[in-house]
Amino acid sequence: MTDNEPKKYTREDYVYLSKLNEKAERYPEMITFIKEMIKMNPKLNKEECDILSTGYKNMITDKRNNWRILNSMLRKELKEDKKSKNIKNIEEIKYHVESEIKAICKDLQNLIDEYLIPKVDQFENEVCFYTLKADYFRYLCEITKGSEFEENIKKSEEFYKKAYNIALKNLPVNNCTRVGLGLNYAIFLYEIKGDKKAGFGISKSTFDECMRFVDDLERPKYKDTLMIIQLIKENIIFWSSEMNDDDNKIE
Repeated sequence: MTDNEPKKYTREDYVYLSKLNEKAERYPEMITFIKEMIKMNPKLNKEECDILSTGYKNMITDKRNNWRILNSMLRKELKEDKKSKNIKNIEEIKYHVESEIKAICKDLQNLIDEYLIPKVDQFENEVCFYTLKADYFRYLCEITKGSEFEENIKKSEEFYKKAYNIALKNLPVNNCTRVGLGLNYAIFLYEIKGDKKAGFGISKSTFDECMRFVDDLERPKYKDTLMIIQLIKENIIFWSSEMNDDDNKIE
């Protein structure tokens, strides 16, 4: 092989290189290898599903955090001085970050629709892929308004419902993928859609079901599932207090 010839990797190489680039925090490169792995064979095992989820999560988390910071700065400037010369600069950078978030979301949606859903042959993977679709429409809800927001919230709910229905019928209540879906779906309902009662209800039912079988959690995912259960518990406590405050205000 000459220096000009492209390197040829096996699927196992792509898996290893994806994990290697994650450790090096080279997330765009990690995504590149993940996509090549999927194109070679879109039927993923549990480890590969985790790599897919982690890769895109790493890519978008910093962007979402940056957007929140910029949005907070913009609101502060608008509140203090609507003629501030800083407003235009903040809006410009915020627009670029929004474009980057949209590109990441679109990239993952296309990957799932084109390669993963058509070849899925396991219920857990199907739940994972539909949950990812719902999550990344939820992230778009955070940065959009008007008709664009309405379309994103509609799509997000559609895929959360699809994933949730499949999980209820086919996955154990203490399955890590199902528990994670319960957490994310509840957050969508409570914080994005504003249906606090439904969001709280899904959190409570997910938590209660998990606690009945907490001693039988999947060993490979034991720590991950416990962490998700703890996050659900924290949401239940916070949301319960918030909803009580809302009731007191009405009275």
